[in-house]
Amino acid sequence: MKSPLISIVMNCFNSDKYLKDAIDSVYAQTYKNWEIIFWDNASTDKSSSIAKSYDDKIKYFYSDETTSLGKARNLALKKVKGEFISFLDCDDLYFPEKLKIQIELMLSRNYVMSYGSAIIINDKGNEKKKLKVSNKSGYIFGNLLMHYEINMQSVMVNSSFLSKNNLNFAENLKYCPDYNLFMEISSRSKIGVLKDFLVKYRVSDNSLSRSTLDIVSTEIKFTLDNILPMQPELRLQLSREFNIAYKKLHYYDAIAAIYKDDRNLARKKLKPIIYSRIIYFVIYLVLFIPLPKKIFLKALGR
Repeated sequence: MKSPLISIVMNCFNSDKYLKDAIDSVYAQTYKNWEIIFWDNASTDKSSSIAKSYDDKIKYFYSDETTSLGKARNLALKKVKGEFISFLDCDDLYFPEKLKIQIELMLSRNYVMSYGSAIIINDKGNEKKKLKVSNKSGYIFGNLLMHYEINMQSVMVNSSFLSKNNLNFAENLKYCPDYNLFMEISSRSKIGVLKDFLVKYRVSDNSLSRSTLDIVSTEIKFTLDNILPMQPELRLQLSREFNIAYKKLHYYDAIAAIYKDDRNLARKKLKPIIYSRIIYFVIYLVLFIPLPKKIFLKALGR
């Protein structure tokens, strides 16, 4: 039986710095039946020439205009031909066994989505932190409400499941269109979880996740608010988990305030939830101590 085709979606906007390393990590895969759907979101750097320097396993598409990330990913999804879809940002890396390990799990257990562990690296490629996943395969939506641990680069999804359920990336979201889609999927089906380290995820000081901290809580709330009307029974089944998720929105607002070095605002954001978890109460108290912002954020794992 022929191995199924995996479409690897790479969305690019002026990302030439680490692009060759990212693409090379796909060509180094032990699993060979793949294609790269390379969506160039109107880049003006060398991204185009780098992508086009490879063979026809890279399907290159150029956008006439720069769109939102969610829209760019949806446009790329329309070009995939594979039975399964993976994602790779242009500054991240796959481990050589990533596709092989994942497709074997997906096929053997008939999961519609899977993800695994990741290693965070810095601009120089040095390891900063290991993100070891804690969930076990199964219906884990409730667990993800309390602690979201999915790294997008490690994800693989069944393309027919997306099309049959009319699922795609929310184009109005700037920070977490991936969170929105993967939570939608996990609310409907069992998910495969791999303890293996599948990817290296690069975090830099000017990353999107840091520049959009102010909208984190708003966008996560958007996802929670939209899942409930579609599946109202979940509110009853997972009332505790939803309550924890909604309370955590205050924590995200506090983190955004800490990055701005506004301790008063951070305390104000935390105050409504300080008695719901010990960690929130501790953070609230520590915010009265004049610790340097860098040390405080490091203690929080930020």
